[in-house]
Amino acid sequence: MKKLVAMVCMAGMLFSLAACGTKTEGAENETEQGNILIAYFTWADNTVVEDEEAAIQSALSHYESVGDTADYSGVDATSSASVLPPGNTAQIAEWIQQRVGGDLFSIVAAEPYPSDYDACMDRASDEKAENARPELAEHVDNMDDYDVVFLGFPNWWYTAPMAVFSFIEEYDFSGKTVIPFCAHGTGGIAAGVRDITEALPDSAEVLEPIGIYRGDMDTAQAEIDNWIDSLGIELPAAQNTEETEMEDSRKIRLVLDEGEMIVELYENSASDDLLERLPMTIGFEDYNGTEKISYLDSELDLSNAPGECTPQAGDLTYYAPWGNLAFFYQDFRNSPQLIPLGRIETGGEYLENLDSYTEVTIERCAD
Repeated sequence: MKKLVAMVCMAGMLFSLAACGTKTEGAENETEQGNILIAYFTWADNTVVEDEEAAIQSALSHYESVGDTADYSGVDATSSASVLPPGNTAQIAEWIQQRVGGDLFSIVAAEPYPSDYDACMDRASDEKAENARPELAEHVDNMDDYDVVFLGFPNWWYTAPMAVFSFIEEYDFSGKTVIPFCAHGTGGIAAGVRDITEALPDSAEVLEPIGIYRGDMDTAQAEIDNWIDSLGIELPAAQNTEETEMEDSRKIRLVLDEGEMIVELYENSASDDLLERLPMTIGFEDYNGTEKISYLDSELDLSNAPGECTPQAGDLTYYAPWGNLAFFYQDFRNSPQLIPLGRIETGGEYLENLDSYTEVTIERCAD
């Protein structure tokens, strides 16, 4: 029986910060990371942007026309217009993956949508009026393997994009747990969760959704973590939420002349590999005015690790193509093959002051 807990219904649009490289691939997931799928639709993966500035301005002009009073100046404007990768639903999906593990899948329509906001909304309106089911470009080959599906969408005309319903109707959701999430504007989630629930079989269980307002996206990760914790879902042993809480066994210490930094590592194969290599002493240097980097002797294990991230100040990451660790002291754009390893817990004030080629000892904290 469908179970819908707390329909906090709001509407609007979404989308987030530009990528340092290409967009998230929405193709079949070949990882073997448990039984959680995080599927999402984002405008950024469903359009081709020829004039970046015009696309962003078209979204911001619409926000102003509907009385959206959030501050979209500077970087926030680019983030919230979100015609650029990854898009707000993709950002939420990434944060969910960091919390619970699982596989990401981008729902992509075979025919791209316009990158102009009004033109995109006109097509979305026509598709809704026709109850259309747009053809999808990518498919999940192993849907039967997933018991829990987080399903993300923007609010287009007070419901989910019709491509989301194409996705739902392509697979058998009988007995699965579906957990909706939505990035929206001033209208909230609206009827999206209701319509998704009606499209699912009666044996699917729909848990409490979350809606994130586009103007709050930059600070939403903690809210998303709290929402996941409140769901009460039983995660696979390797992805259990309790195991991803900050524990001493996954903390590492960077010993500096001025003091020490404590970093909490995430649960993934790359972080595990780094832990096994400690202690080590390596040299860090500044790169691009945003990060401190250091090269490892050999590649980290990426067999069970996220394939991209949107780094924020304080994040420890691993850039696979170059084989280097990267501590970010400035927020940066989404980057494919940038693997999230962990986050600074204390001592972050020392990071930006590291001089070029500073030798740093890294060791595992005691359990």
